[in-house]
Amino acid sequence: MSIKAVLFDLDGTLLNTLPDLHNITNITLRELGYPERSMEEVRMFVGHGAKKLIARALPEGVELTDAVLERMMANYLKYQNKLAVLYEGIEELLLELKTRGIQSAIVSNKPDAATIGVWKKYFSETIAFAIGAREGMHIKPHPDQANEAMRVLGVRPEDCVYVGDSDTDVATGANAGMETLSVTWGFRDEDFLKEHGAKLFIHDPAEILQWILEKNNEE
Repeated sequence: MSIKAVLFDLDGTLLNTLPDLHNITNITLRELGYPERSMEEVRMFVGHGAKKLIARALPEGVELTDAVLERMMANYLKYQNKLAVLYEGIEELLLELKTRGIQSAIVSNKPDAATIGVWKKYFSETIAFAIGAREGMHIKPHPDQANEAMRVLGVRPEDCVYVGDSDTDVATGANAGMETLSVTWGFRDEDFLKEHGAKLFIHDPAEILQWILEKNNEE
């Protein structure tokens, strides 16, 4: 079957949100009276949602509480999209996919309200649907969110390719029954991704379209 849709991870794939995540994490830590974290530490903490991010950022031996998580979420919504930038070539890729009738969706472990906020600000003209961490739904690498995106788009796993930058994304694609393209410009390097099962690597956004066209020509 030909590729009819692309499911994209958000942070580290479409948008460089690391400066925002670093800032939000350290604002929360400062408010709690805890030591701040470096950019590199935060880079390795991300990928499993805001809850895991702040839990990993807390000092050793400090347990995550509902109050800490609530503070993190409040800062997330207040300070997101202040420093984030699109990766070079992403806007052109998304426009080309839309022009060619290939649908796109965002599947993120970012809180759903934050994910929708990012989608509205950056991608509402080019990406049809976005889903983040929702109540009652498993986050990645469980396939719940990817399955919901496919349901909304009206496609099957064999019609899709999943694009992401992390080991979580590699597992998500596999669990959802679709091929995964691992980008090398995000929060995890190629060696790390290889160690976690990545097989297909993308070094420039334009290569995603090229891969899809070649894939569809094989049919």
